[in-house]
Amino acid sequence: MPLPRTLLLLLLAAPGVAGAQGLGLDLGGPQKKAEPQKAVPAPAAKPAAPMTLDAINVAGRSAGRQRMDAAKRLYDDKAWESAAVGFDEILRDRSIAAEHDEARYRLAQSLEKLGLYYSAFSRYEEILAKGPQGSKFYYNALDGLFSAARHMANDRVVLAGTARLAGEKMPAEYQDRLNLLLARYHYERGRALLESGQAAEARRELEEARRLAGQVRPGATSAAIGSDVGNPTENLAARARFVDGTALYALGSEPQALDAFKDVIRLTNPRKTAQSDARVRELAFLQLARIHYEHKQNRYAIWYFGKMPWGEPLWLEGLWESSYAHYRIGDYEKALGNLLTLHSPFFVDEYFPESYILKAVIYFENCRYPEARSILEDFTGRYEPVYQELVRLTARKVPPSTFYEEIEQGQKAGDADRGSLMRKVMKIALTDDAIDRLNDSIQQLEKEMDEGVAGRGRFARTALGEDLLQRLKADRARLVEEAGARARQKLEAERDDLKRLLEQALRVKIEVSRKEREALEASLAKGAPVNVLRPYRYTTAVSDEHEYWPYEGESWRDELGTYSYTLTRGCREGPGRLSSP
Repeated sequence: MPLPRTLLLLLLAAPGVAGAQGLGLDLGGPQKKAEPQKAVPAPAAKPAAPMTLDAINVAGRSAGRQRMDAAKRLYDDKAWESAAVGFDEILRDRSIAAEHDEARYRLAQSLEKLGLYYSAFSRYEEILAKGPQGSKFYYNALDGLFSAARHMANDRVVLAGTARLAGEKMPAEYQDRLNLLLARYHYERGRALLESGQAAEARRELEEARRLAGQVRPGATSAAIGSDVGNPTENLAARARFVDGTALYALGSEPQALDAFKDVIRLTNPRKTAQSDARVRELAFLQLARIHYEHKQNRYAIWYFGKMPWGEPLWLEGLWESSYAHYRIGDYEKALGNLLTLHSPFFVDEYFPESYILKAVIYFENCRYPEARSILEDFTGRYEPVYQELVRLTARKVPPSTFYEEIEQGQKAGDADRGSLMRKVMKIALTDDAIDRLNDSIQQLEKEMDEGVAGRGRFARTALGEDLLQRLKADRARLVEEAGARARQKLEAERDDLKRLLEQALRVKIEVSRKEREALEASLAKGAPVNVLRPYRYTTAVSDEHEYWPYEGESWRDELGTYSYTLTRGCREGPGRLSSP
């Protein structure tokens, strides 16, 4: 006969009562009375009256099974906090070890339902660590691991977790996802080894990445990891081919890498597949453009840059890089038009310092010396303070965690000038994808700690709640340590690059002054002004797909990326170009 709902909570954990008492429940066992007592709710202003039960009929079932069934009913009724506490108390009771395997899995499920994705992920990992023979919920936990991972900001956490599963035999629906994750894991290891000068070991890792990517079945798809909103579909086959292409490029096989990236474009063609996967398609276009640019095939590079989806995350990066390709072929109008988009109010917080140098060089090479000088002064005024701040930060000898905390706190500082500088510094750090994801993970962990656990009142005071907080704090400390170390490396590199750009700006400014002096000397020698400029012939004709509209300083979002700056004046006699990029 089913137990009444009012008695279910009494069966969660008889021996260990600390966690349940935190929820206002009395699980200390039945009182010795002749008749069972009803549980009567206490007034809101007073502690809850103890709930008591005289005896439990466990005929045909163990007490542990009874408690498991009661916790599962709470889970089915969506009382996930109480269910999680119940499963946790079962795990703490060594006398019912037979129920621990299921309780461990059910606890992970409950935490995931509560939105505690990092906590759930770590519990699923504990089950997977036991292997297929150590837990009958192994494959359920694998599914749960990927499910929780879809809500996590940092998929590198998933890479590290799945790396332990290498060599395990799995059903096909899991094997494709696992092979792709393992391929990415070995690729990233290979790149790190290359950067550290260990070429032979790096080659082995990159070849292993290619082998694993090649094992992903054609047409394989899966819900995306790291996509909390909507969980879009990932084209696993296309992503595996992309990893293969990046590994080939790192191995120096650039023609084969080009073929791989072109395959990605074909596999994600929205007119031919329902699994277009816009993210990997965008990345493939960017890589194709970069390889062609690297080999000075500028028109091919421009074509591929132009295929990147408008407004997508990497679109602005592609727009900036294509500006150099346009500059190389002498298409100054389009290069300046792209830079006009980059410098628009919509992207005031973006970090493209070199774009000012390119803009000044274009004006210099068209003998527009006053404009070039003005651009260089604007650049120096913007970025000299940033450089000084980078010098100050990187000179400090502090632990990585302290370094990260200082940057994070400085970004939130109330002082306007200081806060603005530190926001720029943090933006520089976040241009590194790994640091960006680590920062997102830290913020997600903090939210899970503050709102997901500590914000749940009585749940936070249970033994489970306290344990979750301790684990999350430890995870946060580890991520902060890694983010701090990476941020220092990134900011040191950007400090050196910014110093180089400031020196380059000074060099261009000197060239501008030299040309102005030469024009002045020629004027004095002739006794009349010397005009170094001549008018350019130009037209306002545009293609049928566009409309000519004079730019008067306003910025409209739908016009971004379409600008073409009309140069009306240039050099009577070429001044000679500065060193090409």
